[in-house]
Amino acid sequence: MPWRSQLLQMHPIIETFYSGLLSKDELFDAFRATVALAQTSGTTRFLADCTHLEGGHSIVHLYTLVDTLMSSGAALGAFREAVLLPVLPGSAEDVLFWETACLNRGLRVKVFESRPSAIAWLLE
Repeated sequence: MPWRSQLLQMHPIIETFYSGLLSKDELFDAFRATVALAQTSGTTRFLADCTHLEGGHSIVHLYTLVDTLMSSGAALGAFREAVLLPVLPGSAEDVLFWETACLNRGLRVKVFESRPSAIAWLLE
């Protein structure tokens, strides 16, 4: 499985790791699992570690995912997601698209190159 989610022990943050090729179905499975974990933990802060992501889904899938997030009934006012930039340029472009698509919908999403900066922003 090219993703896994966990609640961090030190901080009220759900971290999802993505690696390799992530298909549309896997992307949406990761979303559903992360939302379920957020509902059970009461957490609205997310860290998406995309450093090892290689692609596999399209920007159309990402745009659809933003729509899904907006209609999910989640506490979007408190929602905050930090995304660690992938190493591969093509995947990095997709992550930057995700950030822009979310920002255009009023969601607080920010891309980072380092984990410590991402966590610091999430805890602000």
